[in-house]
Amino acid sequence: MPSAFVKVVIALLLPANSVTWTQEPPAALDQSNSGGDNAALVMGHPFSAVKYARQVKVLPDGKLQFIRNERYPSRIARDAEGRTMMQMIAADDLSPECDHLGQLVPPICPVWRVFVVDPVARTIAHWPEGEIAGHAAVDFPLSEARLEQTAHATAELPELPPDFSDEDGEVTTADLGDKTIEGVRVHGARWTLQYSKAESSRTMHLTRIHEVWSASDMKLIVRVIDGDPQGVETVWGLEKVSLSPDPALFRPPADYEVQHGKSDEWAHEDFEYVESWFAK
Repeated sequence: MPSAFVKVVIALLLPANSVTWTQEPPAALDQSNSGGDNAALVMGHPFSAVKYARQVKVLPDGKLQFIRNERYPSRIARDAEGRTMMQMIAADDLSPECDHLGQLVPPICPVWRVFVVDPVARTIAHWPEGEIAGHAAVDFPLSEARLEQTAHATAELPELPPDFSDEDGEVTTADLGDKTIEGVRVHGARWTLQYSKAESSRTMHLTRIHEVWSASDMKLIVRVIDGDPQGVETVWGLEKVSLSPDPALFRPPADYEVQHGKSDEWAHEDFEYVESWFAK
């Protein structure tokens, strides 16, 4: 059993009186969405979506043929008040029952983890879900440092430049304008690399692209495409997007016992996932 999951299980099994904490009234939060040191959680732009990354083959008619998932599809969400939720299924968490990344829709895992930052209740909460999950959750007080970390990780759009440059060949850029993807209005940009490669006795003229579609108002990367537009590409981003997320995503199931911790020590590994909010 992976060590990270073991720690979660141990935390959920701690006696209630050993982790009791009385919550102080929440302090006022800066509701601005500015970057830098004044970064704040995004307010007023709720959504839920499945984050994915997969390899596909571009067929001659332009259709995409699935090859494999590069990570386990997982859900992320944000409500209008700035709560953020992540479903955590790491590579070392995959059991044999659900480790099937070669399937377009992998089977449901018997257990996975959920992590929620709640700036309203001033708590960090996590709990397991799935058919073999214990029905218990743990929450901790949300410190200013953890709030700031979450804001920087989820509210600042990364630049996401291509992994090629003029040293690799001829690079051109294009503004792709606006369009709607998964119900979200996004703006696109494309970098195209034209280069030559010697193979045996002939020279091959090849193309690579890097395409990014983002929604600046919602602070979301909706789609990124890398690779050969006539061969294999890696596509990652968000799908199954809803702009009216279920409020139940941001709280433990009703039949769970909720225990209260005094500090966020147990949430240290959870916050490593926060840093992967935009990551492929």
